[in-house]
Amino acid sequence: MTSPTALAAVALLVGAVAGVWLPLPLLGIRVVLVVVWALAVAVVSMRAGPGTATVVLVVGFTTGGLLLGATRYAAALETPLARWFADQPGADIGRVGPVLLEGRLRADAMPTDYGVALRLTVARIGRPGAMRTTSGGVRLSVGGRLWSGRAAGWRAGRVVRVYATLRPPAAYRNPGVADQARRQAMRGTALLGSVKSGLLVEVVRRGSAPAELAATVRAMVRRVIGRAVGRYGVRSAAIVTAVLIGDRTGLDEETTRRLQEGGTYHVIAISGGNIVILAGCLLLLGRSAGVRPRRLAGGVIVLLVAYAYLVGHEASVARATTAAVIVLGAGLLDHRTPPVNVLAVAAIGIVLVSPLAVFDAGFLLTFGATVGIVLGVSRVVDTLSRLLARWVDPPPRWVAPPLTLLAATLCAEAALMPIGAALFARVSLAGLVLNFVAIPMMTVTQLAGLAALPLAALHPSLASIAGYVAHLAATGLVESTRLLDVCPWLVFRVPAPAAPVLVLYYGALMWLLWTGGSVRARAVAKTLLALAALWIVSAPSRPALRGRPPAGWMRVSFLDVGQADATLVQAPGGRSLLVDAGGSFSSRFDIGSRVVAPALWALGVRRLDAAVLTHGDPDHIGGMAAVLRDFAPREVWEGVPVPGHRRLDQLRLSANAIGAHWRRVVGGDRFDLGEVSIVVVHPPPPDWERVRVRNDDSIVLEVRFGDVAVLLPGDIGREVEGRVAGALDPVAFRIVKVPHHGSAGSSSPGLVEATAPCVAIVSAGHANPFGHPAAVVVRRYRDIGALVLETGRDGAIVIETDGRQVRVRTEAGRRVRYRVGRKRCEHQPW
Repeated sequence: MTSPTALAAVALLVGAVAGVWLPLPLLGIRVVLVVVWALAVAVVSMRAGPGTATVVLVVGFTTGGLLLGATRYAAALETPLARWFADQPGADIGRVGPVLLEGRLRADAMPTDYGVALRLTVARIGRPGAMRTTSGGVRLSVGGRLWSGRAAGWRAGRVVRVYATLRPPAAYRNPGVADQARRQAMRGTALLGSVKSGLLVEVVRRGSAPAELAATVRAMVRRVIGRAVGRYGVRSAAIVTAVLIGDRTGLDEETTRRLQEGGTYHVIAISGGNIVILAGCLLLLGRSAGVRPRRLAGGVIVLLVAYAYLVGHEASVARATTAAVIVLGAGLLDHRTPPVNVLAVAAIGIVLVSPLAVFDAGFLLTFGATVGIVLGVSRVVDTLSRLLARWVDPPPRWVAPPLTLLAATLCAEAALMPIGAALFARVSLAGLVLNFVAIPMMTVTQLAGLAALPLAALHPSLASIAGYVAHLAATGLVESTRLLDVCPWLVFRVPAPAAPVLVLYYGALMWLLWTGGSVRARAVAKTLLALAALWIVSAPSRPALRGRPPAGWMRVSFLDVGQADATLVQAPGGRSLLVDAGGSFSSRFDIGSRVVAPALWALGVRRLDAAVLTHGDPDHIGGMAAVLRDFAPREVWEGVPVPGHRRLDQLRLSANAIGAHWRRVVGGDRFDLGEVSIVVVHPPPPDWERVRVRNDDSIVLEVRFGDVAVLLPGDIGREVEGRVAGALDPVAFRIVKVPHHGSAGSSSPGLVEATAPCVAIVSAGHANPFGHPAAVVVRRYRDIGALVLETGRDGAIVIETDGRQVRVRTEAGRRVRYRVGRKRCEHQPW
């Protein structure tokens, strides 16, 4: 067994993943674990052969991983804080408070678009004089204008008291979309909260001496870099700060997007390259000062551990620091170990401390890339050298460094391509080119930034020179992504690959990297690898094999997009239309790319026939830019135009760029979507120019298939509802999406009586601040016999019909069916 540590690490990782995915009883896992370790003791005492020892090792670490994953997953979902919230009177509406929280800050205060964010581990909760002990993580949004002078004191490690209103995170439960609330819980955030003013945040106790020192150093770095680099560019200062201490909160949305699409975002996340540069600088300084090798190695280990504590506990930092410490420690003991074993020890250590890290994107990216580089670089370099030798033999020495960099980039991209497709629905080929610029630029950025810190204490002018060098390097790093403006085809979005495709891809890749195997077997592995890669990248352009509605059926899906709207209509034959695409006022979360697009892919959509903008409010069109990019609709429908509206103008430019026809529709227009007829009920042609978006200008559509009609009324209010009700033709079975998210100003008695729906769908966020849907509105629909479903409570709601029967299912697991023509609105489970 050449690498027992790697074998143990793989078994532990597989076990931790299975412990989360598989609903296994904890007691059974514990029993198996005891039995396995008893067998291990027996094997050692009996001196069994290596095969038996290997089996016991694998089973033992797998079972241990199962126990770790299952217990930590259960603890993450059922924290005492979450249980306390569930017992409070406001939990049924998803909002409790304001209540008094006391806990320790997990990170420094982070500036945001709306104020500042705090991450807090709560220790006590309640009201003054009636606090109770609890535990669990919250993320608080502090609003108002009085936080700026106080946020500097909100440092990691300090204990604060704060009055906050709490709510659960939005889940966004849709086909093909991971439960976001569960994902937040796995990252240690059980609840979200809002704080009206910075005056409500009080620091009651300072942190430990190491925590206070680390926070002081981070504040110093931000201040020095802000002065030395920020004078040349705010963006450059944000990049240097990210490279030095891992603080990426200062990066603007455009810069983040460009680096991610260019495949070079990894260089500003502290990882192996940064740790190597720092360790190299420390070793060089120590040797220049005449420090003995053993003392120097020990001192560098201490400083690297302190640096890891300073910048945080991200997976990339932990992996790189652990690897460096192992290598330096082995040198102290005159030992040498293969790089794979170093990575394995790092992985085992991280999983033992935090088993749920195996589901963290940073963990997967950093270990995936490093494993690919460690196992594959030498082979790829040999292959590239042989190819180069056909033209130049022997190759010049200066070719070796760029050849190695190219090989490392190829290995990392090959290892991460399916992970990127699964996590971010993106494949980028730009990194193969841009890394030749990004990695040197990152190196210069880090070295110049490090130089600016001590130079600032000596003379500001010297720090300014170093800051200018860092600014030039940071600018070069970002501007290199302009390559995508010239070659946009280097990055493209793809649906998340299915599990069998991932297994096939990584199985073939590992077989290629394995030292054994015949020539024929390796050729088969290369073929399978190529087929799996082709299957992943070709997904947007080939028909979906699953997810489409049954033949001859129409499907209408009301997506769970929080306090917003997004409805997909799929006609028999494959044609489709999307009405709105959700959105929010925050620019940090693109609901179009992270929720709507994955849901559409999972529902079998590859291209839209039309995208409808009911009106220009952000909660209706905020995600449409991503939809236009990913699904290239043939037409985009607009109702009443609003000249000079920034978002609508941007969407019009995007539609022109993809060749979509921008169509203005008015009441009375009729369209056919295959066998489905679509009638535009509202708005009428405008008789005056709008200066702002109006809810009552919303496009109202009626979608008909057989004896079933679906009314999609946008955000219209009572003034318009009367005209809409009078324009509807009778139908045997009607489904209504409740106007304006169920607000009290809509769904007048006249509209409810005129439509008489059997199913009423409310698209509103759970625990939204507007109180949608209003209780009076819900009661009005129920009184008429309608089944009322809410996306905030039920998740995505999917309705399928063949024109004579109707089937309804929700992501929460509810299923009912109707037969048109029988007793009105009578339904039964299915």
